[in-house]
Amino acid sequence: MTTRERRKYVRIKRHFPTEIFNAKGNYETEGITENVSLGGALIKTKDWREFQVGDQAVVTFYLPPNFIDSDQAIGLRGNAVIRRIDDKIEGIALEFAENFRQFERIEKFESTERFKYKKISHYLSLTSNLDFSEFVRLNPHGFLLEKVQSVLDSEAVFQLNTTSIDDPYVMQQLKQGAPDAVALEARVIEVKKTKADSAENTITIGRAIFNDVVIYNNMVSRSHAYLYAHPTSTACFLVDCGSKNGTLINGQPLTPYEKYQLADGDEVCFGPQTRIVYFSSTAFGNFLKGLKAAYPA
Repeated sequence: MTTRERRKYVRIKRHFPTEIFNAKGNYETEGITENVSLGGALIKTKDWREFQVGDQAVVTFYLPPNFIDSDQAIGLRGNAVIRRIDDKIEGIALEFAENFRQFERIEKFESTERFKYKKISHYLSLTSNLDFSEFVRLNPHGFLLEKVQSVLDSEAVFQLNTTSIDDPYVMQQLKQGAPDAVALEARVIEVKKTKADSAENTITIGRAIFNDVVIYNNMVSRSHAYLYAHPTSTACFLVDCGSKNGTLINGQPLTPYEKYQLADGDEVCFGPQTRIVYFSSTAFGNFLKGLKAAYPA
């Protein structure tokens, strides 16, 4: 899309909460849009000095329910380039790599501002200074990764028992000297207990804040499912709790209250919208090592 084509889009002055991830500096901050169009946006952020013209970024806009005629907010995520630093409004001007309508729709995992999940970029940094065996020991029952298009889709082939990952698009980007920023932005849920109760080996999943894993999506039941972490092995089992919209593993619906053992790369759907991928700690560690080898710090 040429500059002239981009200028024909009308900019609307709407204030959308925004997250901006700077791929160059592996840096994330928040902001709010001053205006936005199909081709770009002007975003006010307190960290505007951290960006430079030409930086590659991933931007996520959170659209409120009343704007999209929906009962819940959604996120729209896509790649962009910093085209201008605006010191008057203390913000940055972005040019989208693709039309705003083509941005990837995501479901926001946070249930409140107090409850946030770390991202792949965090673990990529963490494992640089942590022995691999220690990483596995500290996380014996694995991870759930947010489904990200082009990285965790059905066409991506993971060699889970080696130190490599075979995703041509990602590897091409990494070898050209830039990490796949969308991949690094994927949220990660550690399979571990976070609430103090009597069910020591049971990790509850649902929309309500009392769960160990909180997924903010109206299509997810308040008490949707639970993971059973075997106390004497690394095995992890998934159980649907009679949820209204069901739970699926690799497209197959689960029978409520029956245990299903998870395997590396299994795609799990909580209701029709929230999709995650399960990795054992060894598989996730090898995935991180593959990214690190392709993009050394």
